[in-house]
Amino acid sequence: MKAITIVALLATTLATISETFAAPDPNFHIYLAFGQSNMEGQGAIGAEDKTVDKRFQMISTVSGCGHEVGNWYDAVPPLANCDGKLGPVDYFGRTMIKSLPEQVKVGVAVVAIAGCDIQLFEKDKYQSYNAPDYMRGRISAYGGNPYGRLVEMGKKAQQDGVIKGILLHQGETNTGDQSWPSRVKGIYENLLKDLGLNAQDVPLLAGEVVQSSEGGQCGSMNTIIQSLPQTIPTAHVISSQGLKQQGDGLHFTSEAYRTFGERYAKEMLSLVGTTAAPTTNAPANNAPADNTQTTNAPVDNTQTTNAPVDNTQTNNAPAQGNPWDQGNNNQGNNNQANPWDQGNNNGGWNQWNQGNNNQANPWDQGNNNQANPWGGNNNQGNPWDQGNNNGGWNQWNQGNNNQGNPWGGNGGFNWAAPVNGATADNAANGNNANCAAIWAQCGGEGYNGPTCCSEGTCKQVNQYFHQCQN
Repeated sequence: MKAITIVALLATTLATISETFAAPDPNFHIYLAFGQSNMEGQGAIGAEDKTVDKRFQMISTVSGCGHEVGNWYDAVPPLANCDGKLGPVDYFGRTMIKSLPEQVKVGVAVVAIAGCDIQLFEKDKYQSYNAPDYMRGRISAYGGNPYGRLVEMGKKAQQDGVIKGILLHQGETNTGDQSWPSRVKGIYENLLKDLGLNAQDVPLLAGEVVQSSEGGQCGSMNTIIQSLPQTIPTAHVISSQGLKQQGDGLHFTSEAYRTFGERYAKEMLSLVGTTAAPTTNAPANNAPADNTQTTNAPVDNTQTTNAPVDNTQTNNAPAQGNPWDQGNNNQGNNNQANPWDQGNNNGGWNQWNQGNNNQANPWDQGNNNQANPWGGNNNQGNPWDQGNNNGGWNQWNQGNNNQGNPWGGNGGFNWAAPVNGATADNAANGNNANCAAIWAQCGGEGYNGPTCCSEGTCKQVNQYFHQCQN
């Protein structure tokens, strides 16, 4: 009897170990997403958004709203945090599973902070970020370190599946910042390193902000966003052409978010393909359950009527390689400073020249430790050096204005200091009929339009953009 008990105990222990260390499911595709308010999601959640295929899952990046951090749930919005609403990742995932074989599942991990500067995701600079009051609760929900939380959830997700790509929507707060592409590159490379990923297997998709033609207040940032593939060869830009905004010049409508998500998905599908991987191992114990094999899974590549204008930057990099056989990528034999690794790469595109690249470092990794593109003694990550912000560029909280929340919620809109002592009484500036409307641009470097406001006060958002605000 005692021997039977010991055998049973051993069998149970071995089964538990087997489940714990089960190989990740190659048909569970994971996507990381980060950014500011539009990635967080600011669209009203409709009835049609509350039902989702169980093949589309989210790993909760915060605790709250009925979720526990680190657990998987059906991807019903909000996906980023309890303050979020409908965003582009919602219909990215839904479009992906419609286009992939039925045995393929999609999981997302979304970390986004409304109104944040790109600095908040820089692992060596986020500590000095001077966040306004409304933002602190959101940051705290991510453990005080949004980048760290994204990596933490990425590692947990890798126990269950395979990370296939990274989605980004950020830039409004960095409008006019010419260093933005290189800063994004730094974050992307840190994610790849911290999660043990290869750039050729994990592309970065970055979406444009609201177009100026649609009344976007930060539309000029799209020129900088469109240049991202010149800095990151595995980056691809998702167009926002034709997408409507809510009237604030910043946030897309719910319908626009749905279309935007589809555009992200179509681009990603063109990069990762629409086939399933052969599976020999069961997924980990807490992976989403449906693993049924099918023989006639549909592949929906039909173009929709709202397909974006094709202005995606391309970089002629080989598209596929051998995603399922990463061990044969022959990294380590590229000795010619060839970032595309054409020639000796027998298993896939070795963009980053990992291994024995003894000739040149085209990305200048590790050596750019101090550059201050704005000049002067900028020792705190504050390129604009406005007001008393000594901990990092706090575009939305210039001077001592610690209250406003421009992204929605209960903070109001008192989020920037008046420009040159301007007041709400704009009559002294001339005929109000010739002044800028509320929320319109009223100043900034290179701006030649009206500098008075027909309503509200002209306030400086950044060096290049001043806006009429209440």
